[in-house]
Amino acid sequence: MIIDKRRVEGMVLLNVEGIIKLGQSAEFLVQSLERSLEKDEGHVLLDLSKINYIDSTGIGELVGYLGRFSERDRKLILVSPSERIRKLLAIAQIDSLFPTYDDLESAITAERGIAAESSEVPN
Repeated sequence: MIIDKRRVEGMVLLNVEGIIKLGQSAEFLVQSLERSLEKDEGHVLLDLSKINYIDSTGIGELVGYLGRFSERDRKLILVSPSERIRKLLAIAQIDSLFPTYDDLESAITAERGIAAESSEVPN
């Protein structure tokens, strides 16, 4: 598994490539999410466009970190998940928990818009 991290529009982008399953790959994902949670600021965009496979362990880790990010008033945002990953999330009935976007541009535009709306002061 390969994870490339960079800053985009005040958020952290994690480009994930390969497979996420029980063992070393899931642990590598956990370490990356943990570092972003502890050391970075802003929401985390998790680009899944190059994920070939994810098992229940990987899904479980995503759900666990979704809660941890939420506790800190941050989001774990899924970007470009495959149809297979979308179906897995739907079957587990957790698809509505994750903000999910078809591409990075849509995610950035939507999340920046949400942040701007929430920071506006009413007259």
